[in-house]
Amino acid sequence: MVTTKPLNKDSAPKKRHHRTKKDDLFKELINNNLTLQNKIVELVQTNNELLKAQTSSSKEISSMVQIFREAGEHLVAETEEEKLRPLLQKISELVEQNRTIMRGLILIQKYIKSTTATDLPSQKPISPEEF
Repeated sequence: MVTTKPLNKDSAPKKRHHRTKKDDLFKELINNNLTLQNKIVELVQTNNELLKAQTSSSKEISSMVQIFREAGEHLVAETEEEKLRPLLQKISELVEQNRTIMRGLILIQKYIKSTTATDLPSQKPISPEEF
């Protein structure tokens, strides 16, 4: 003989409902976990793309800085040349003034020679090289 326990109608469906609720919670937890993992993968991919873009931007900025340095060096060179131009002009003006003074001195020497040639015959004229 087989004895059977009387089934409580209220307790059996609760257990099934309770297990179904647990199963639903586990499924929801698994789905949330998978969603979170997918979001993390997307975040890592986005960070990699951002890192690549930042590296590229950094290289471009370095290139631009190098171009500005070279341009600055050329500007400084031009500025130094421009600074020397007035000095060179003044030097050429002084050379021209020296030529004029030398011509005047030679004329004075010739005049003195012609007027005093009879008074001082032993003196020889001064050449421009000796002056």
